[in-house]
Amino acid sequence: MMKTSSQKGLTLIELLIAMAIFAVMSAAMFVAFDSFQKGKEVTDRGADRLKHYQLAFNILARDFQQMIPRPVRDEFGSETPLYALKSDVGSDVEFTRAGWNRSPFSKVKRAELQRVTYYLEEQKLMRGSWQVLDRAEDSVPDRTELLDGVESLSFVFYYLDKQSKMASTEAWPPSTMKKGDSDNPSHVPEREYLLLPRVVEMKLNTKDMGQLTRKFLIANCFVDAYHPNNNEPPQGGGCGS
Repeated sequence: MMKTSSQKGLTLIELLIAMAIFAVMSAAMFVAFDSFQKGKEVTDRGADRLKHYQLAFNILARDFQQMIPRPVRDEFGSETPLYALKSDVGSDVEFTRAGWNRSPFSKVKRAELQRVTYYLEEQKLMRGSWQVLDRAEDSVPDRTELLDGVESLSFVFYYLDKQSKMASTEAWPPSTMKKGDSDNPSHVPEREYLLLPRVVEMKLNTKDMGQLTRKFLIANCFVDAYHPNNNEPPQGGGCGS
């Protein structure tokens, strides 16, 4: 008589153990994948934020490094012009810059100089720019948000004082360099309206990056041409050493 071979299957306990092992492995894989996804999101946000910072600082450097001594008329038609660079409290700044190129295909003629301003509004670093230099009553700046999450903004201006020593001030122009002409305030440009510092330092306190500091060298040759020790008419020659 032939013997038949019996096939043995999984018991209920073995099946439960296999299912438990599979569940543990699946949970571990999910945790690892979720951690990877969160790390990637953080990295992407950081890279995107860094890109915004780099773009903002590139725009700032482009504007500051092309600063020129060109005062402008305000929208009220005042006889006294606005300084080529002005900053009353050191938390905002307004100046004239060159290099605002016009497309050769543009039908609208305009100057290649531009008046710009930087200021803080609701924890946002804003850039304003005017389409004209000498403003009319209806002239309003075009506003662009450069950065958000900015808690404070301040500027420091470095210049040569009357003793040819480097000095700093949080308002521009410094009172020691102001002379003015009370007898003829409409005479433009007065030397003090054209004064520029040598270096502008900007400080940003941000929520995610802490304090950031950038210094911009003002390369225009008129920085030293209008030095207060120079009583001769400016020649617009080479920059001082």
